[in-house]
Amino acid sequence: MRPLELIVEGFTSFRTRQVLDFTSLDLFAITGATGAGKTSLLDAITFALYDKVANKPNSSKELVSQGATQLKVEFRFEIRQSEYRVIRTWRNRGKTDEKKFLLDKLVDGAWERGDRTEKIEEIIGMDFDTFTRVIILPQGQFDEFLKGEASKRREILRQLAGFQIFEQMRKEASDRTSRHKSEREGLEKVLEGMQVPTLEEVNAQQQDLEALETTIPELEYRNKQSCKLLESEESLFAQLQQQIQITDKLSALQQSAAEIHSLEMQLHHAQLANSIAGTWTILQSSRQRLKAAIAALAESNQNLNQSHTQLELQQQALNQIREHDFTAQEQIAIQESRLALAESLYKQERQFTAELDRADQNFQERSLVYKDATKAHQEAEIEWQATSQKLEEIELAIASSGNNSERLESLRQVAEPLAQWQRQKDSLAKQQQKLAQLQREKNELAQQLAKKQQSFTQLEDNFNKANSDLIKAEASNLQALQSNHVNALRAELHDGDNCPVCNNTYSIDGLAKLEDLELISTVELKKQKNILEKQLGQLREDRVKLEANLVNSQHQWDERSQEVLELESQVQNLYSQISQVLRSDWTAEATLGDRQELEQQEQEYQRLTTTKSELISKAWNQETKLMASRDNLKLAEVELQKAIQEQSQRQSQLQETAQQLQAITLGKSYEALRQEIADQKVELRDRLQKAEAAYQQARENFIKSEATAVKAQQDHVLALEEDSRNQENWQSELDKLNFTEAQFLSAQTGRSQIETWQQQVEDYQRQVQDLSTRLEVVREAIADRHTDEQSIQALRETILLLEQELQQKSENRASIKAWLEQADQQRQASQAIAERRDVLQSQEQTYHTLAQDLRSDKFQEYILDSLQQELANRASVLLKQLSEDRYLLQIENGDYWVSDNWNGGEKRRVRTLSGGETFAASLSMALALSERLAMGVELGSLFLDEGFGTLDSETLESVTQILESLRQKDRLIGVITHIQALADRLPTQIHVRKSPSGSELIMI
Repeated sequence: MRPLELIVEGFTSFRTRQVLDFTSLDLFAITGATGAGKTSLLDAITFALYDKVANKPNSSKELVSQGATQLKVEFRFEIRQSEYRVIRTWRNRGKTDEKKFLLDKLVDGAWERGDRTEKIEEIIGMDFDTFTRVIILPQGQFDEFLKGEASKRREILRQLAGFQIFEQMRKEASDRTSRHKSEREGLEKVLEGMQVPTLEEVNAQQQDLEALETTIPELEYRNKQSCKLLESEESLFAQLQQQIQITDKLSALQQSAAEIHSLEMQLHHAQLANSIAGTWTILQSSRQRLKAAIAALAESNQNLNQSHTQLELQQQALNQIREHDFTAQEQIAIQESRLALAESLYKQERQFTAELDRADQNFQERSLVYKDATKAHQEAEIEWQATSQKLEEIELAIASSGNNSERLESLRQVAEPLAQWQRQKDSLAKQQQKLAQLQREKNELAQQLAKKQQSFTQLEDNFNKANSDLIKAEASNLQALQSNHVNALRAELHDGDNCPVCNNTYSIDGLAKLEDLELISTVELKKQKNILEKQLGQLREDRVKLEANLVNSQHQWDERSQEVLELESQVQNLYSQISQVLRSDWTAEATLGDRQELEQQEQEYQRLTTTKSELISKAWNQETKLMASRDNLKLAEVELQKAIQEQSQRQSQLQETAQQLQAITLGKSYEALRQEIADQKVELRDRLQKAEAAYQQARENFIKSEATAVKAQQDHVLALEEDSRNQENWQSELDKLNFTEAQFLSAQTGRSQIETWQQQVEDYQRQVQDLSTRLEVVREAIADRHTDEQSIQALRETILLLEQELQQKSENRASIKAWLEQADQQRQASQAIAERRDVLQSQEQTYHTLAQDLRSDKFQEYILDSLQQELANRASVLLKQLSEDRYLLQIENGDYWVSDNWNGGEKRRVRTLSGGETFAASLSMALALSERLAMGVELGSLFLDEGFGTLDSETLESVTQILESLRQKDRLIGVITHIQALADRLPTQIHVRKSPSGSELIMI
């Protein structure tokens, strides 16, 4: 997995959007102050991929920048020639949080949304814990691992490799052993306390149950027949009782026949009265309307008289108000003539007041202008004097400054060649190192090729020999097989028989004696040949690869040699060019120091010259400003005197006009007099309008009352005529029924009462008919049968005895069934508990054995020792590559040693190594563990968390060379460091800078 781009916003210390492009990086350093957010960049990668962060809270709310409400992390990476993009966001939405995750894949230049079922773990091939251990290498911990005691190394390796799982498994196995043991002992106690019935007891109860199953049906049949007989006797007895009751009820009903007849007569009269009730209702309505018309006629006449009186009173009041209005209008006309004269003076007063205000304002403004002009003149004079003094000081500084422009110009000319010379020199050193490395690789390949060729020759001889042995064995077997066939044929033939092979006559005489040959097994020979053939093919492929690698290495060595020669020539040419310009011996450090000093002197001289020019211009401007301020002061003084004279003149005019206005308005203001006249006009107009409105309202009321009286008279006449017609119709209806009005009122009954009487009559008739019918039915049902209570009671006692016996038998049967069911449950429960106990005992023993095997002094020690040896072997190979075939890493007696090939294989303890050597050893162990945990997954990037406190120059150079060698492995290498000297030696720096708005990324 190789990172391509990381974008963070609102994540930990990165409050604003920051972009880190990995595409142009191969070896780089991540630097910054403590707490700036160096490791937060790695946390952002794991958060985007797995939604987890190592050694920090995994809640998104805890990772968002302080004061921010949302975070976003976008990460692009490449793996197995495919490019992916993951985006993970979090947003605070009040009471709830919103989290989103997107996974895209680049297909034909366009992003396509990834399959929801595809997981990051499946794409990368590692889970979170493995990823953090494989990609992020804690070099400091491996340094402590190599130098620590055996117990300390074991604990560190357990943490680095994630083997805490074995200790957790041991604890879990021990806990399960205890739980299973406790449960097993509890089950054994339960089994001891259970009283399970025996098989004999169960069989006895089964026999009793079978006897009851035969007896109970017989008792049920006898009881059923007795119940049917009892039911028949009780039904007959009930019918006899019912016959007596019906006869009594029918006699009681016949006694109320006279009362029912009287009720029928009342019902008939009420129904006749109800037939003319409509005519009676109409008559009542006409009588009520006549009464209401008489009352309305009297009321309308009274209202007409009152409205006429009110109309005359309003006419008199209106005439009086009109006379008063004429007199008041004459007085208002006199006051308006005086108001017209006062208006002219009032306008003059307002004009003079405004002019006086303007004069006052002009006086204030001129006073301020005069004051400001005085202050400006004083300030201009002070500034001019101060600038003149500074100008004298600058001239003295320029005269005393030293400046060598010619020397500086020469140094400037060689600045670019000098920088090129330094770069070419550094590049030359690196190329020479690479050339030496290529030479070593070439020699190593040549040695390997020679060894392979020797092995190939030897293996080829072995293969030829094995092939020859196989051919001989097969030929011998063929001959033995033919001899066996001939012997078998001879055994079947007799002298004189026809031979089936040659068709000749078989003769015993003259037959040659055949050798007795045995078959040779060719299985092992064929197996050995196949093995040698495969080994030969593999060696042939390895030899071809080594030859190709050697040719490639030779080609690279030739190219690198040519580059070294070209760089040496370029370095010498640049040195000569610089010496020709400087015309003296030089060193890079001295030249840079001289130029820096002269540049500072030149900058100081230019600054003084610029300052002098600025001061001269400033002094001239200030002198001009001083003269202008003096003229402005004189002009402001003249304008102030004019403003004082104008203010006095405007004040005199205003006083004279105000006195004239007071004389005309009799001490009142113009506005008050004008408002008083307007109020009088409004009052007169309102009074006249109210009087006219009151008169008009009285007139309208009189007209309405007059119309109402006429209408009431007409309604009275109509009501009299209607009442007369209805009275005639009513009398005609009474005559038809032979009723008087009094008889009608007496017979008149409400509908509900009529319905009640009618219901009573119908109920009486229905009851008589019903009782008669029921009496006839009961007599037919009884016929000539008879029974009494004594017979029924005797039958009930017989049934009771049968039911008691049946209940007793049923209870016995239920008790036996319950006992048998409980016994079966107890036996099943006992068997289940016993089986569970056996299972628990087996599991207890299994977990006990597992816990014992997982103890740290057994299984874990074996695993850790095996892993440690495997890592040491791989780390030795890596250390050999990093140290240019100098060092090998070994474990002896539980301690780490380094074998120095440059000193005849001398061994030293790891803790005695120098800083650079220790770094190489610990880095080799870290890389070995990373490869081991990756399990073959492609590692396109590594991040190294170095653990140095300080580095001297020699160690710094060693560390840099080691990191450069990692750079050649086609990997992205990031080093998190706080040592600036180390960061400066790497090709690129990603500096994390703190700021009030959040940390920022700066690529250096």
